[in-house]
Amino acid sequence: MIASARKWLRIATTSKDDEIRQVMEACLLDLSVGGVAVANPSDNLVAQAIKLYLKAQFGYDTNAEKFEQAYEHLKRALALCGDYNTDGTAG
Repeated sequence: MIASARKWLRIATTSKDDEIRQVMEACLLDLSVGGVAVANPSDNLVAQAIKLYLKAQFGYDTNAEKFEQAYEHLKRALALCGDYNTDGTAG
């Protein structure tokens, strides 16, 4: 997933991999706190949320604010969706 993140951010070297990894982990925690119980990075919608979060945090282009808003909208949608707001362990 780090390699994909580098492509999303247009970073050619591995020098920022630790920072990218930390930001990705922060995104997954933010999704969890926001009510997304199922945040599997291999899921396409979760991967899109990670991409938007990374682009917002890394100040991608001049659209960081738009990426942050898009991430927040997607996070809310995921939190409201039954496929993502329960981990399946409830009785």
